[in-house]
Amino acid sequence: MEEAEKSFVKRFIKKEKQDRLLFELSGKKRQHGIERFCHNAEDMIDTERIVYSGNNLLPDEILKITKQYKVPESCYIIAYQKELDKKYVSLADAFNLVLGNGMAAIIVCDNFVIIETEQCFGTPFRYILHG
Repeated sequence: MEEAEKSFVKRFIKKEKQDRLLFELSGKKRQHGIERFCHNAEDMIDTERIVYSGNNLLPDEILKITKQYKVPESCYIIAYQKELDKKYVSLADAFNLVLGNGMAAIIVCDNFVIIETEQCFGTPFRYILHG
């Protein structure tokens, strides 16, 4: 398991959910662990870390927010789609690859995280976490 994943879980996931999520992400249940963010993200997230959330957070808006928080250029992707999962990419590439692709995905940029839930209709619900 990548250090970025461990750091994400320890910083941004509720304490009582951390061990299970780490277990799932590290093995055969990885897809199930990521699936938890499709519809029940707030059950997993330490809500004190949420700085913005909603289905009105479009990529341009998120980009403006990243400038406020001095987000590192390199990001790590945790994604339901295997071809996107476990990739280190630039922030711009992460936006292009992940945002709006329909399934749950997490962009981890050190202490700044963007979570996109599964898209049922309209714009998917997104969370921006900092901590």
